[in-house]
Amino acid sequence: MTARRVSRRQAIGLGVGAAAAGALGGAVLVRPTQEALAAAGRIGQELPQPRVLRSAHGELRVQLTTRPGVLDMGAPRLVKTWTYNGAVPGYTWDVRPGDTIRVHLRNRLPKLHNPPVMRMDRPHEWTTTNLHTHGLHVSPSGRADNIFRVVPPGHDDRLVIPLPRDHTGGLFWYHPHHHGGVTQALRAGQAGALIVRGAIDRVPEVRAAAEKVMVLQAIELGDNYELLPPNPDPKTPEESFFPRTKVLYTVNGVLKPKVTMYPGEVQRWRILNAGANNFMSLHLKRHDFHVLAWDGLTLHAAEQTDVVMLSSGNRVELLVKAGKPGRYDVVLTPGSSGMPDIPGMPEAGPPVPGEAPPGHEMAMPGFPLVQGELDKRTILTVEVKGHGREMGLPTALPAFDPPIKPITRHRDFAFTINEPDGMFLNFGINHHAYDPARPPYRPVLGTAEEWTLTNDFDPAMGVHAHVYHIHTNPFKITKRNGELLARPLWRDTYVLTKRAGDSLTFESNFEDYPGKFVEHCHIVSHEDLGMMSEIQVTRP
Repeated sequence: MTARRVSRRQAIGLGVGAAAAGALGGAVLVRPTQEALAAAGRIGQELPQPRVLRSAHGELRVQLTTRPGVLDMGAPRLVKTWTYNGAVPGYTWDVRPGDTIRVHLRNRLPKLHNPPVMRMDRPHEWTTTNLHTHGLHVSPSGRADNIFRVVPPGHDDRLVIPLPRDHTGGLFWYHPHHHGGVTQALRAGQAGALIVRGAIDRVPEVRAAAEKVMVLQAIELGDNYELLPPNPDPKTPEESFFPRTKVLYTVNGVLKPKVTMYPGEVQRWRILNAGANNFMSLHLKRHDFHVLAWDGLTLHAAEQTDVVMLSSGNRVELLVKAGKPGRYDVVLTPGSSGMPDIPGMPEAGPPVPGEAPPGHEMAMPGFPLVQGELDKRTILTVEVKGHGREMGLPTALPAFDPPIKPITRHRDFAFTINEPDGMFLNFGINHHAYDPARPPYRPVLGTAEEWTLTNDFDPAMGVHAHVYHIHTNPFKITKRNGELLARPLWRDTYVLTKRAGDSLTFESNFEDYPGKFVEHCHIVSHEDLGMMSEIQVTRP
């Protein structure tokens, strides 16, 4: 179960007028009373779990419909946004290595009236869709994980995505990836968890733990709790490419649910940051997290920490062992590209000459912040009560750590920001906004390469963190800001820290799949505004 669809009768019962309940259009929605919301079961409810679709006989067949919906998220008003099958988040897909995912994708979003001129560095075609299975090592071509497919409103597509038999087990996810409309889809809530079962699920202590999927989202809305259209042509710095006046930080589509545990119980939490742009730092009061995996890639052993920080697109899988009876808050500290200093953020490089003083980033042109958008908040409460058997934690895990093939090439590239007119920022890679006519980078299938990504902008503009993501193949981070890591990190999504000159060095195997895919900033407003480029893996 996720955020609930609302019938006409329920809408009226929640305080929405009959006209609004019937039309669900431009009518003003009346604020429901706290009593009405409590009666609907939205205040302090047990954490709902998205509906699970499991593969059978080697296949998962899915009908995935993208369409508008009106949902009860426990906010002061009903939320009008875009959904997958009427739900936010979408259903959880549960598959095994060697399975084939077959998707009938149906676009039932409205057509745009008087659409803007299509530019690769501005929002465009935001009601057009397609499908990306983020983190899966699958083909990027044909009808598989091909983000160049285009599904306009009123059209359907059929996708066939075979998983290799040796695919690693872990938490992945799916979402639209039509360039120019990715931000609109993710800030609306169009995303779902995708679980691949594997060796990690057979570890006794992990198998014994109750599993909770937690899809974290930042739903961006207007005054009437409705999704607003993008603005491809802001006229002043006070306007935004992606207007919003409210941001709801939800867990599985609802506000501030609870999880019940007994003292000594261990639960497995599979957490996804499916927000469009924000970093999310999590802390559970008086408890530690025991991290099993990042981005679906299992560690050698559980790592104990009191904070986990997820960039947009990151997943973390962890165990929580309940302490003494009581109520304990999970506190979210959000961050943004221009305000990235939150707990768990990797250390940035030293200040550089000419860097703007702290606070300059608050006026980042074209991206005004909503009041309170980045305040700390409780997003989940753990209630510890009752009795049960003491549960244990694992001492070893089946690590994802494949050997890197011989390095055949080194590449240097940069995420770049320019401010040509003193008002709006231009985003790109190597000072070029995304252009499908630009020749792609061409690694050779069956080889490995080492790449260094640098954060390149005028430090007088403040600070700007980014999030690197590449499709099809994960990468092994060996250096951060020029410093060799004591223990390399396997990821498919990772933060590029905030200062001009900050860098990441990583290695990646280009194996199994030739074809064209992309790399981009997973602060997806940056991607929609041009921070993306193509990669074409060629046969030897």
